[in-house]
Amino acid sequence: MTVAQISRWLALVALTVWLPSISVAHGMLTRSQPAADSEIAQLPEAIRLSFSERVESRFSQVTVHRALRDAETGEVKPQERVDGGMTEGPAVTQELAVRLPEDLAAGLYLIKWQVLSVDSHRTTGRFTLTYTP
Repeated sequence: MTVAQISRWLALVALTVWLPSISVAHGMLTRSQPAADSEIAQLPEAIRLSFSERVESRFSQVTVHRALRDAETGEVKPQERVDGGMTEGPAVTQELAVRLPEDLAAGLYLIKWQVLSVDSHRTTGRFTLTYTP
């Protein structure tokens, strides 16, 4: 094998390792407090979401909706929005939070998020939270 062939082979290996890391470098949800799809008895002041990458808070949104679960399909459908808006924070951050009202009724809630990560990719997601005081 010549030096040129070895160099091309090493470049190909490097690209194979490097390119997949670019494709997954979007702001994905890594953790929430309370935990996603959990049941809680104590109501927090806010729901906090942590992301794998820094996100632009001005171009991101987290909302909380009362929800109904379809008895036949199990699909969770959002109803009215009930949150108190997002909390103030830095323009670029890895954590967003949305305030909850103190008088939140017991039930199933759908938390929806949409973020713009600093790599300019938009990602969305949702999870449920059941409040049983």
